[in-house]
Amino acid sequence: MPQGPLIPGIEEFDRPKRGWPKWLTLVVVGVLLLGALIVVAGFVGGVGPLRVLGQSIVPLTAVAYRELPDPLAIEVAVTTPREGLCRNDELVVVAYERGNRVEVEGSVTRSRTSSCQTVTMGGELTWVQVELESALGERTVINVEGREPLEERTPS
Repeated sequence: MPQGPLIPGIEEFDRPKRGWPKWLTLVVVGVLLLGALIVVAGFVGGVGPLRVLGQSIVPLTAVAYRELPDPLAIEVAVTTPREGLCRNDELVVVAYERGNRVEVEGSVTRSRTSSCQTVTMGGELTWVQVELESALGERTVINVEGREPLEERTPS
């Protein structure tokens, strides 16, 4: 049995190549670096498709509501967080209209990395306007968190 190459002079083609092609290695490394850059930018800078990684959401308790002259809107009073509010915080109250009740829940979205001087905005309650799909009428406004009806206050 011969021990040499199958075809004399073409020894380099006798065995299969080992490993990946160099271009495939570069593509994989490039994709991994781009993914890491997107995650870091989302977490640190609060930008890009993963900006939610750099934000924290603090739930707020709804305590009261009041009707407005516009029948398709109400204002809901939510408790201010213990640490206060920053100027760039996003305060949101969402209403879910279900039959004879309107359920509301509030939250504040803020950056995890930025520090700011908190602002007192009129005490322990903050009023946020909420748009409704249909007029409030005789429906009950309920806090999603505690499933209790909210106190109705008159506009001042």
